[in-house]
Amino acid sequence: MRPSAHDTVVRSISGRPELRHATQVQEWRIEQAMDAEGFVISITAPGGESQSFFVARTDANDIGEVLRRQAVCIDGPDSREQ
Repeated sequence: MRPSAHDTVVRSISGRPELRHATQVQEWRIEQAMDAEGFVISITAPGGESQSFFVARTDANDIGEVLRRQAVCIDGPDSREQ
């Protein structure tokens, strides 16, 4: 994913990638695409702005794996056993 021009400038000036602009997610929905080659992910922000993205099946698998790894890093390896 390419960073936005704003994000690139903020990171290059500050040297801190965490300062990029990010919007809170209020609601999200995942639907199977009609052709079964991927998924449509729809995200709604608190102000009602909504955006949908087509995500290929392999990318969706990669995203899921990254999220699982991040959850283990944050919650610890024993968090799955609870």
